[in-house]
Amino acid sequence: MDAQPVLKKYNGSKKIVLLAIFIALGAVLKITMAVIPNVEVLTFWIFIVTVVYGVKLGFVTGVAANMIADTYIGFGPWTPFISLGFGLVAIITYLYAKGGFNSKRDYMYCGILVTIAFDLFTVITATWLVLGVPLPVALYMQYGFMPPTFYPFGLIHTASNALIFSLLGIRLVKILRMNAHVYC
Repeated sequence: MDAQPVLKKYNGSKKIVLLAIFIALGAVLKITMAVIPNVEVLTFWIFIVTVVYGVKLGFVTGVAANMIADTYIGFGPWTPFISLGFGLVAIITYLYAKGGFNSKRDYMYCGILVTIAFDLFTVITATWLVLGVPLPVALYMQYGFMPPTFYPFGLIHTASNALIFSLLGIRLVKILRMNAHVYC
């Protein structure tokens, strides 16, 4: 499977409607999964939109869906950086997809790569630069066992995304590509 977007036949108004649906679904996915620390499907949704519909829609979906979701969950000085992190997911997915996805393992590896890149970007920008937490402490908070919770946020995030990408990636990409002609 390659990352050829199926949007070439879409006119401007259909693209706007699709984008609105993608953003709304992404925001709802983030809000509904917010109760489980660092298990989220917005990264996966951005991946799917990027692979099927292209990097532009993937980037805008990621940034806008996070901004909208954070108005409900909790908007703060970190929100623009987290949103840009989701845009980064679209860019990395686009670049990774140029090589094609041939197996569940390819989807899993892409999930691991985009999650680690997202986590590093957001730890560096939001936690270190905006909130002023020293970088080694911020990285340890993300990937270590930090009291009082002893919950490895980064490891859970990476493992859950790897699992989601490998179990659902092939099926959802195939379904959206098969049904894309319905919306044209």
